[in-house]
Amino acid sequence: MITIELFGVPRLHAGTDAVRVEARSLGEALAALEGACPALASTLLRDGRLSPHYLVALNGRQFTADPAAALAPGDVLVLLSADAGG
Repeated sequence: MITIELFGVPRLHAGTDAVRVEARSLGEALAALEGACPALASTLLRDGRLSPHYLVALNGRQFTADPAAALAPGDVLVLLSADAGG
């Protein structure tokens, strides 16, 4: 299982702070997130890629938007708005 933690606008839209999904790639994880949180479906992906409105951090080590980025069981993705921060 992959855990996707939601912060800021994604959390507000989804109505939850985290979702667990089965996925082997970032693209699969984001598609599963859309299925679990339909309120994100209109803004999260564009042509199968992460919308520029969002950022994803993989295990707190790197940001990625590559839908082919490999995931392993236990990985944690952090999804936040690209305009978040200070």
